[in-house]
Amino acid sequence: MRVYIRTSHVGSFPLSYTIENVARVMRDMANIGLDAPSYPQLRSFIEIYLDPLVTQGMLRRERDLFIASRSLLESFNAELIKVSEAEIAINIARSENLKFKWLRAPVTGAFTLASRVYLHEDTSRGIAATALSNKDIVRNFFAELVRESARYLSNLGYNVVFLDEPFLTLVIGRRRLLFDYKAEDIIETLDYIVKPVSGEVGIHICGQLHRGLIEIIAQVPRIKFISVELHDIPENLEVVDKSILEKYDKILSPGVVSAKKPVVEEIEDVLNVLRKAHDKTNGRIDLVSGDCGFRGLRGSIGQEEQEYLVSISKLNVLVKAVKYFEKTL
Repeated sequence: MRVYIRTSHVGSFPLSYTIENVARVMRDMANIGLDAPSYPQLRSFIEIYLDPLVTQGMLRRERDLFIASRSLLESFNAELIKVSEAEIAINIARSENLKFKWLRAPVTGAFTLASRVYLHEDTSRGIAATALSNKDIVRNFFAELVRESARYLSNLGYNVVFLDEPFLTLVIGRRRLLFDYKAEDIIETLDYIVKPVSGEVGIHICGQLHRGLIEIIAQVPRIKFISVELHDIPENLEVVDKSILEKYDKILSPGVVSAKKPVVEEIEDVLNVLRKAHDKTNGRIDLVSGDCGFRGLRGSIGQEEQEYLVSISKLNVLVKAVKYFEKTL
């Protein structure tokens, strides 16, 4: 029986945001044979989901800071949720008949968004001054915002939805959970958010992992895929226990090329990461991608075009490596 492992991408690229660039990225991902491309995130993954709240007057923006301008326990207008990149990308895929069986939608998670919104003017208290410190606001506002965003993207036609939750590595600490969160708070919130999604569901977590974090995430019923950085953080594989994946029927989505280094990996380098992930999980891998989105490559070379070509070349090597790896199984 042929083993089939899908290739994917976390989301961002080091290109300026224009309609033409979104279309270009979609065509390039089709040309290299990526199985499950994401809509190209050419803006900050925070701005995409918080700027509509600025439009609604719930937040105000001061440079890179978002500050609540009225109570975040009020309801927002879900009809104003719009991700222009996602709509452009899916229209291009359909109008140009790009042969994608799967389309991936990255959605910035509730905990991560809450960590970027300050509840009052005084930001000197850092993360303690943000909405993340208020569980009621996270549960009753940000969870609703992300749930409606996930529903919107699913209704657009995206059949793979991933929550991007880099901040969970801080919320779920090695010794304790931040702001008196409990494991069940996180599990229930994440599962509530993805309930309206009709397709496959995953979560992407950046940074250094630990076993407790994986155990909590694995208990979210609707989340099937756990996407982690393995190329630049190989020690993450040490905390991935196949018994946890098997117990909760989860699949690892390994990052196999760097999202930070502006150098295109050799196929053997990618194959090495793939083999280790496959062996450690007893074959429970799918939706192989880069470590993270490629926005981190912006400015690394000093020429946007070269930075973008590096990112596409990384995905091209990834696709070739996965196809070769499949034949060896």
